[in-house]
Amino acid sequence: MKKLSLFTLLITLIFISCSKDDDASNQEIPANKNLIGTWELTYRKENNNTTPNTLDNCEKTSTIEFKSDNTYSEKTFVEISSNCVSDGEFSGSWLESNNQLTLNFIENGENTTNISKFSIADDELTLVFDEITEKYKKK
Repeated sequence: MKKLSLFTLLITLIFISCSKDDDASNQEIPANKNLIGTWELTYRKENNNTTPNTLDNCEKTSTIEFKSDNTYSEKTFVEISSNCVSDGEFSGSWLESNNQLTLNFIENGENTTNISKFSIADDELTLVFDEITEKYKKK
């Protein structure tokens, strides 16, 4: 009887210790850690133009910030009459998959989605949209 009780206890311990704690379906997919942070605009070019736009110092203060909870905010600035003024603020959600970045936000009361190819090299983020290419430097 003692051997049977010991055997039952050992079998029970084996089953308990072998339970699945790491079920892949419950794990969060980590965001691209290199993307997380604040990025400052350094370059803009219309894709149908061979010459990049010349950014003034005010435009270079435009930023986009990606957060680990898959939200982002973008602030753009332009120079008007020698004053640097806000050209708009957008915030929404982002999703990264296979070097493609999807940005969802509301503009003029409408849900809007922008999809771009993206790459990160040496703290430089490149976003290639249908009509424009932008480059950002990590702050």
